[in-house]
Amino acid sequence: MPLDPLENFRRRLDTLEALLRTRFLERSSIDEGQMRFLRSKLLLEDGSLLRGSGIFEWTGPATVRGSLDIKGPANVTGTMDIAGLTRLLSELVVEGGKITAGDVRIEDGKIHIGGMILDPDVAGGALTFPNGSRLEADDDNGGERLITGDSVVNVGEVASIRKGSTSVIVSAIGVTVNAGAGNEILLQGAVRIPLASVPTYSGTGLPQGTLRLSTTGRLERADGT
Repeated sequence: MPLDPLENFRRRLDTLEALLRTRFLERSSIDEGQMRFLRSKLLLEDGSLLRGSGIFEWTGPATVRGSLDIKGPANVTGTMDIAGLTRLLSELVVEGGKITAGDVRIEDGKIHIGGMILDPDVAGGALTFPNGSRLEADDDNGGERLITGDSVVNVGEVASIRKGSTSVIVSAIGVTVNAGAGNEILLQGAVRIPLASVPTYSGTGLPQGTLRLSTTGRLERADGT
């Protein structure tokens, strides 16, 4: 027996009301399908959790406000612009590329700072300046060495200044001045030698204080005997 039209209408209203009261998306699933939102947005509030397993693919701009915790490897292809403070709390490894920050560039194991180059593979570590001069480690001397053309300055267990074959060397045993072949040592201005530092010689009858060069080349002064 067909239902009364009014009764049929009431049942349909009850069915519609029940449908409106249900949370039809709660614990729902889509198999081999797709959910599409057009000119709309998905809003999660009150501590809701978005969790997924598989592949996350996004095309277009994305904005994250708050902390972003990435656990596991992350591959970035293309340009990445970072504005603000970036803090790395672990090791940074760059393979097959370079790092550039203003005038500083790290490439092939070298640090380029403007026109300067810091290279750990040269002489145990060297800093080369734009004019060609170089400050490098001097392991044999336990210090550093500055080279500019044929001029070399060493600082370490022995300190020295060299220009070609001419040098001044300061070591634990004293000061050595070397003049290259054909060159001379030129002292300009007053020269003072403390007499107490000059050894004496005796038995010549020469006046006290008379200076001479011994057969070994040492400077000596007569004691007056």
